[in-house]
Amino acid sequence: MVRARHLQSLDYTSSNDNGVGGAENVIDVNNPSRNYGRSDYDSRHRISIDAVWNIPGMKSGIQHFITSGWTLSPVIVLQSGQPFTVYTSASYPSGDFNADGYNYDVPNTPSFGNTKSTSRSDFLKGVFPTSAFPLPTRGTEGNLGRNTYNGPGLANTNLAAERLFKLPFLGEHTTFQVRGEILNLFNRVNLTNPVSDLSNGEFGKSTDQNLPRNIQILGRIRF
Repeated sequence: MVRARHLQSLDYTSSNDNGVGGAENVIDVNNPSRNYGRSDYDSRHRISIDAVWNIPGMKSGIQHFITSGWTLSPVIVLQSGQPFTVYTSASYPSGDFNADGYNYDVPNTPSFGNTKSTSRSDFLKGVFPTSAFPLPTRGTEGNLGRNTYNGPGLANTNLAAERLFKLPFLGEHTTFQVRGEILNLFNRVNLTNPVSDLSNGEFGKSTDQNLPRNIQILGRIRF
């Protein structure tokens, strides 16, 4: 089955912390509308492919016992990057440009605008330097919007294999299920959004990854 999605999600603030409420970052406490922009989870393009293959196995003998009855279930997800906001957490005057006492302010829009074409290697080396973002006049907020730039995309493949063994000595309908799962089958490094705090020495670089390879095996008796 193939599923494709092209959606847009906009809001003033996104509670993206597992449903637990908490403090939210606001660009200008005196002008909440400045926070209107793409949702934190707005991945504009997403394609997911999943399938189930019941392996017939070999025809006879011990080979048939070993190879038959298995089911393979791959899941492939290709997704564009999620947005992030360039801001500074520094205090006035190097940050807090509008001097409202809240250290979450944005700079002015750089010469390349609100969007930037990027490659995977850019996020490792640094998408853009701190100097690319002009600072506003003291006492005023910058004009760069919220969640304007896209982080790195995601490409992930999971694979599950399972088999049921009948256990008639424990009851007519008793089975033993063996299931193995490989998450991120090809061990692709899916980078996280880059550090977007202008006051951070790692600004513009992705310093972590999502969904590292994980292998798990489970067994379950079903009555």
